[in-house]
Amino acid sequence: MRFALLLFTLLFGVCSMAQNYVDLAKVFYANTPVNQNDTGSYAGSRVEEYGVDLLTPVELKNNNALLFGLYAESVNATVAPKESNLTSVYTTLLKVGVKLNHGERWSGSYLLLPKFSSDFKGSLNANDFQIGAYALLNFQQKENWKWKFGIYANTDLFGPFFVPLIGFYHQSQNKKWEVNLTLPLAADANYSFNKSLRAGMNFAAFVRSYNLNEPYQGNPENYLVKASNELFTYLQIHATPSAIFQLKVGYSIGRNYRIYDIKDRVTWGLSAFRFGDDRQQLNSDFADGLIFRARFIYRFHLE
Repeated sequence: MRFALLLFTLLFGVCSMAQNYVDLAKVFYANTPVNQNDTGSYAGSRVEEYGVDLLTPVELKNNNALLFGLYAESVNATVAPKESNLTSVYTTLLKVGVKLNHGERWSGSYLLLPKFSSDFKGSLNANDFQIGAYALLNFQQKENWKWKFGIYANTDLFGPFFVPLIGFYHQSQNKKWEVNLTLPLAADANYSFNKSLRAGMNFAAFVRSYNLNEPYQGNPENYLVKASNELFTYLQIHATPSAIFQLKVGYSIGRNYRIYDIKDRVTWGLSAFRFGDDRQQLNSDFADGLIFRARFIYRFHLE
């Protein structure tokens, strides 16, 4: 079960632009109840996250566009069985790319994703910096059905990381049902009761790494790998066609926040697989549990 769910792994809000709208801004906050560690003893582990995801398309000729964006997040978590051992890490990521039409039915989005991912303690160094790339092709089979194919790559601190992508976007003829898949990144299905209220379920998964500049248990240089698979049910309230609020309750599956020595790496990673992985984890895991998330979306409709 865990192996199957780990096949949904990664990413952060890059825009496929396959649907008939673009989310220009997303602001989110998430928190969990206190979690136990993996031995079942009380550890006082809690995860708090908040962040913002911005995207600005600049229209060119022939429905092409330049893409510029910013993603920033803060993650606060107790990653060892001591309530005072709180680790805060941050990501600041730029999105720079293009959306190109390749014919009547084909289009593609291509992005470079440089980022700083660190606890931002002390002076920045090369380990605080990573660079990723993202390419996604869209095939318009029907007016309300689009296929997606692509790849994501990143220079994570545990080693080079690659994720092949496949999915589709579909909206029912009456526009009540909407399904949007970009596997193994995310899956979403929702139903519209009226113009103001939708309800749905979604799945999101990710693997991210952060440089830790402070020593941990005697190790002078370390990094944190955050990995989780999160299943949510949600209500979506449309205050206006562009201003949207989401209230989400979910559960994590296979969640871990693991610390390693900076020199302890894998040969390379492909989705859920790690090749040449004999790393020694320095901290203990904490158990899966509930997640509460609130999100505001500012949406621009293409039609």
